[in-house]
Amino acid sequence: MAGQQSSKLSSRSQERSLLCYTRRPTRREEANNADIALSMHLALRSPLDGSWKPLNENYGIFFAAGVPVVGVPDEARAACTAARHFPSEPSGQQVSNPGLANHDHASSHKASASAAVAWGAVMPGVDIALKSLTDPWLFRMADGSFGLVATRTDREGQSDGSERDSFLLALSTDLLSYDRLGQVRVSGAQGVRRPRVVWDEPAGRYLVFFNDEQGSAQCVSTPDIAAAAGSSLALLPMNSTLAAMDPDQKLAAADYPIADVVPCNELAVSGSEAQALEERFGRIYNTAAAGQPIRLKAGDSADLRAQLAAAKVQLTYSDGSQGQRGVDFDAAQVAALEADLASGQFRPGSKRLLQGTVRQQVYPVPFAQERADPSVFPFDWRGQRLFLFIATDDENGNCIDPRGGRTHMPLRVVESIGALSDAAGGREQEIDLLRRGDLNSEGRPMTGCFWAPELHIIGGRLSILFMPCFDGEPTNPDGSPNDRAGKPDMWTGSCHIMQLKQDESGQDLDPREPANWEQPRPIVCADGSALNPVQRISLDMTVFEDSDRWYYAWQQVGSIWIASFDPARPDRMTSQPRQIVVPEFAWDNMIAEGPNALVHGGRIFLIYSGSLVGIDYTTGLVTAPAGQGVDLSNPASWVKLDYPLQKSGIYNGSWQLGTGHGMWSHDEDGNQIYVFHNAEYSGGEYGGRDAQVRRVHWSREGVPVLDMQSSEELDPANAQVLVEVSI
Repeated sequence: MAGQQSSKLSSRSQERSLLCYTRRPTRREEANNADIALSMHLALRSPLDGSWKPLNENYGIFFAAGVPVVGVPDEARAACTAARHFPSEPSGQQVSNPGLANHDHASSHKASASAAVAWGAVMPGVDIALKSLTDPWLFRMADGSFGLVATRTDREGQSDGSERDSFLLALSTDLLSYDRLGQVRVSGAQGVRRPRVVWDEPAGRYLVFFNDEQGSAQCVSTPDIAAAAGSSLALLPMNSTLAAMDPDQKLAAADYPIADVVPCNELAVSGSEAQALEERFGRIYNTAAAGQPIRLKAGDSADLRAQLAAAKVQLTYSDGSQGQRGVDFDAAQVAALEADLASGQFRPGSKRLLQGTVRQQVYPVPFAQERADPSVFPFDWRGQRLFLFIATDDENGNCIDPRGGRTHMPLRVVESIGALSDAAGGREQEIDLLRRGDLNSEGRPMTGCFWAPELHIIGGRLSILFMPCFDGEPTNPDGSPNDRAGKPDMWTGSCHIMQLKQDESGQDLDPREPANWEQPRPIVCADGSALNPVQRISLDMTVFEDSDRWYYAWQQVGSIWIASFDPARPDRMTSQPRQIVVPEFAWDNMIAEGPNALVHGGRIFLIYSGSLVGIDYTTGLVTAPAGQGVDLSNPASWVKLDYPLQKSGIYNGSWQLGTGHGMWSHDEDGNQIYVFHNAEYSGGEYGGRDAQVRRVHWSREGVPVLDMQSSEELDPANAQVLVEVSI
């Protein structure tokens, strides 16, 4: 065993110290409320000056997974990454999702499963009890991989009873992802707190020490700690020899200058392990820029201008990843070169260096005020390159009937992304594609919402997927009075599609003219029934294609669902809707919504938004193989990232809270961009959501980076480049 473990570690000179810790909860405005603070954080010690550097911006990396409540059958847990194999437990958790609780018209304290289980699904906050953790302890397994034990708690740190006789266990090969094994029970224990583990090599066993309710150290052992999950271990008689093997480090917060740190233990990691952690959870930044040589073929001005317009600069980053950007060349130098080309002074065999500036447009912040769920879409209309921007009107946080009830669907159409912004006059360019009272294809007046409009090409036609809502009935489905009777009621909303008309030759009509769009049609199941059989409302629909099969993904029952459809008939599904993403962690608590998909490097990246709308909003990620004919309606085809891909944080020197509901798109140079919203928040007041635009960077390991600062994307020292031109 010693040989196996030592082979996993580099020489002592290459080892780094890794700190495992939680944080003392502070404020939501600092992205450090209990939901986030009570998770495992990691920090690496610098080999240069000995300072500690928190990873992931001092944000959690491992979160305790939710647990199914009693009465939730196995088949309903298919979309749960951890809960599908955890045993059920009695629920003592309060439902804290106001929308779900109000619509359910039942007691906010649930004792049994929801109606969703009858449809092979779970309802967040009802069927899954969210959890947190304290006292995480990282240790080496006998084979050199990693184990993690912790005290599990209810959400926000209250006791959930599990600490009376069990501890949480997870395993990892690289500290980047984890296999969650659940709880390990201790027979006869009277409190299991601050668990800590060491491999006892001579005896071939793991020793698990912990403190009981009186604070006294206790111990259990097992030769196979992975096999202990779901079973019980017997207490060992404590003696001085056993007590001497207790690895308790008794760390003091004062020794770790990390904000609000609650240190738990230190662990040695190899140089390669530390590098992998830094590449995943550290900051990636630009290190070099190199212009790519241009070789003229025709040797005339037209050839020169075409190649200069297409010229790229290769950017290199600290993790070894690369990117490309366009170049804006010195106009005087270009003019001189064109003159020399015309006169014949620049001839075959000639070379010249042109000075250029790497093209890096930094978009205004906010990009569009009070425009939520934004979508930016490049569209070629009759030979003209257009960029379309569409979003939910979120005036002062009212997205149901904003502007005094004059609800609308605002569309901007211009020739560049920058021109879409408020700062460039984009708001003055808005066209109301829909207004309150417009009829859908069923003849029903759409009176509110117009939520989350997304632009896509479906069946060769420009299409908008969105959710309108309608005036509420006097009573709710359960017979209770409806406080939205006669007013726009979000619970009446459902996914619709609206498509641009084409002329007799198949040419698109002008998208800027509302009359050129067909009436919105509701999207329904294959049998014509509503998408959501539990709560009526369906929203945030997106579309993607893989292996010649088209899919819709959307939100209902507080989670992401998926079904296939035929783009020739885009208002009807061809498969049964299935739940594929469930919010199971404190960071994506209570809701998963706003899906949007992108194919990159042979994988489908489906982002979604977690937590309730507001300053706690986050962006999660699930991935699946692309182009391999995988059934993407099968939840087992998707792998979920255990921590948020994007969260509240500082961007270019200022806090952006509640970042989420993003959409992948491209800029004028073909670079990947990410369009999303964040919360307007000042002086403790929430004022709605603003649209933002950033470029996406892909790390060396193929993970999208959504929070790269402008100076990290391009070091100002690398902004000027020289490009060789020859003929």
